[in-house]
Amino acid sequence: MLGDGFLPLVLPLTEIVQLPVKTPRGKFDAVAVTSANALRQAPDKMLQTFLSLPCFVVGEATAAAARARGFETVTTGDRDGASLAQTIGEELCAGACVLYMTGRVRAPDFEHALRTLGMHFKPVMTYDTVLVSYTTEFLVEFFGKGKIDHCLLYSRWGAEEFLRLTSQMEIAHHFDNTSIFCLSPRVANALAGVNKVLIHVAHRPDEDALFDLLQQAQVSPRLPQ
Repeated sequence: MLGDGFLPLVLPLTEIVQLPVKTPRGKFDAVAVTSANALRQAPDKMLQTFLSLPCFVVGEATAAAARARGFETVTTGDRDGASLAQTIGEELCAGACVLYMTGRVRAPDFEHALRTLGMHFKPVMTYDTVLVSYTTEFLVEFFGKGKIDHCLLYSRWGAEEFLRLTSQMEIAHHFDNTSIFCLSPRVANALAGVNKVLIHVAHRPDEDALFDLLQQAQVSPRLPQ
């Protein structure tokens, strides 16, 4: 949770929509998940078939979601999809088949890394990510209290939409010298044209690390990049 000294403004830039899912056929050696939303939106009927398999995830939030849905053997990767694939390669034999629970919009890194390691996989899309639209009038009123000191970004798509919104002349001045805190390097890389001095990246891809970075900013405004 945010500590004292912050006045939070919450503006969702995307929303999660559940997709219809059929239980995939075939034999799988493990389940992999790079987003907690894939687990939250997965139907119970499908999950029941695979709960006995080892589940490999990115980040503690996704690990918690996996355990909440009933997986008992959960291995957490440290950083991103590519590093998770390396962990799977170390744990499973070459040629193993992985059920990859994911969203319709996703980065290619994890799947590319699995192919490189000689792993077979089947993506199962349990959710979609769609943009949330706001009128200019709403945004002007929403940001009407003054400049924004800090901004938290959780996804690459959210970062891209943030750039589009803040380029609007009517609200751009609210983001002069705003420090931007990103959940991962992938999110930060989407901020083309933003002064790199203003961009900070959490040392691991979870919300606690993002909040830690924000708290540090209160103590030392000039954080290391």
